[in-house]
Amino acid sequence: MKKLRCNKGFSLVELIIVIAIMAILVGVMAPQLIRYIEKAKVSADTQRLDTLHSAITYALMDPEVISDGNNSTKYWISDLTSPNQLSFGWEASYYGDRLTCKFAETVGEVVGYNPWTTPLAEHGYESTPRDGQKLLPKIVVNSTGNAFAIYLDNSDRTGHKDGEAFSGGYDDLEDSKVIFVK
Repeated sequence: MKKLRCNKGFSLVELIIVIAIMAILVGVMAPQLIRYIEKAKVSADTQRLDTLHSAITYALMDPEVISDGNNSTKYWISDLTSPNQLSFGWEASYYGDRLTCKFAETVGEVVGYNPWTTPLAEHGYESTPRDGQKLLPKIVVNSTGNAFAIYLDNSDRTGHKDGEAFSGGYDDLEDSKVIFVK
């Protein structure tokens, strides 16, 4: 007479094989997942810079900003339309009373916050900066003064987390690693 065996579970060998297969899959998938997460952060930072670029472009074309008699507004317009302008960034101490002029207010209204008075940590930049550095938004104007770009210094748009401190001009951005919007 045959005895019926009641198989009530998995054997230890079967469990070890399944755990080993899962460990191999995790080992293979983890680097890809990390790379995708970093690329998503780079994409989010690019969108933030694009919003800021659009806000500044809007402010430069706003008739109320252009006709504002305030010298601070005139300085902003001059900086953003001067050919071969060196990069300038977000150090609030540098701008002084330029942070409350019509230009800065208009940019702040479009973006939802004043980008020059809000601490950088609250801007929401997410990508991983170069070792020991901070992501710093900066602006550079082209050689004719009719266009500008915003870039994140110390960033890496490839998502490899080995960004650079950019020191070139407007036309050099394409060859750099930094996240930028023209």
